[in-house]
Amino acid sequence: VKALEPTLRREGALVQEILDTGLRDENRRTLRKLTQSSIGGDAEETIQQVGKAIGANRERLERILERNHGELVRLSTTAVSDMKEDVLREVDEVLARLKHALAAVRGELLGAKERADMSAVRRTGRSFNDLKGLVRRLDEERRLITRNSALAALLVTVCRRVLPVRQVDPAALRDIPASCEGYRRIMEFYFFTDAGLYFFGDYPSGPNWFVRLKRNVAILLVRDASGSVVYNHFAVSGEHRAPGAPLAPDEGPLRSMEAKDEHGRVFNRQHDAEFKLLSGFCASEASQPPSTYVGATGTLWSRKPLCASCLSTITQVRTLFPHFELSVSVGSVDANGSTIGGRASPLRPPARASASRSSAVAALGDAASAAVSGAAAAPSWSSSSSSSPPPSPSLARALVAPEAALQ
Repeated sequence: VKALEPTLRREGALVQEILDTGLRDENRRTLRKLTQSSIGGDAEETIQQVGKAIGANRERLERILERNHGELVRLSTTAVSDMKEDVLREVDEVLARLKHALAAVRGELLGAKERADMSAVRRTGRSFNDLKGLVRRLDEERRLITRNSALAALLVTVCRRVLPVRQVDPAALRDIPASCEGYRRIMEFYFFTDAGLYFFGDYPSGPNWFVRLKRNVAILLVRDASGSVVYNHFAVSGEHRAPGAPLAPDEGPLRSMEAKDEHGRVFNRQHDAEFKLLSGFCASEASQPPSTYVGATGTLWSRKPLCASCLSTITQVRTLFPHFELSVSVGSVDANGSTIGGRASPLRPPARASASRSSAVAALGDAASAAVSGAAAAPSWSSSSSSSPPPSPSLARALVAPEAALQ
């Protein structure tokens, strides 16, 4: 548990920063109305109430959300992150052993009472109370590990209901690298914009939050022999409300075909992001002779692996422009900011907690082991015992307590 203290401090500080924008004075019941009610009636009144509380802090809150988007996605959508998983597993194992020991000692205590053995009652009673204290302390530390996630999920939902969507001019997004960096720029540009206008396959309405994108995103950058950009655009898969490059024409220079997606569904891939981009490039350069592209280079970056149809499209482009060198880069970027595969530069995922057991969990585990093995003898674990295990250090002093502000 101690190994997680820096992470928990950072999470708590982030939640505190959001609360400090005017949400601190709103109790949790009021905020939960925005997660449980549909627009209209009481929900509209609550939106106005919370919006008034935020007041002049609105722009500050928007900057906090944008700056910490990746961290908030990890915190609010994953009850147990990779960083915490190992520690929580150990905590749960120790809790199970402690509760088993508690049941054994309780049986000894009841037996001593039936025998009217007051010496055994006092000795076993001290052990029983010590075990209850250990269980209570470890339960509290487990809550400290997970509480920021629950509170962050609530605050993110509240912000999406209360804050207005960002207004953007799509034409302002230019010079997009065909790489993971270009993908990040697209996500930053469309962050908190209206999903009803710019749909990436995440939330169907309200502000874009980019948690789990179902649609693919691709970027195409083409330079001539002199290095000048002749085509640069991005596209989002899908037929409706897809930002970026427009739909490919039914009778264009390239032909799509039916192919399976990652779920095994078969359909025509005319609206794939890669097909839109390559069709747009070919259409814009149709009047140029093939020799124009001697020495020209291009990179097609895709968030997802290319399907059979898009691979066929690559072959068609190389046939149309035999002197054009087109490379493909695949990098799957998840909501946590991690990039997998391809030549895309990987973002650093959060480091996993050390596999070594923390001293607090180890101490409680030793205490549970002693209780299980010695339950029949009902050993005393009072503070005066020379074999008393060290108590688990409380994390309370090291952590902020943001949820207290919402009581």
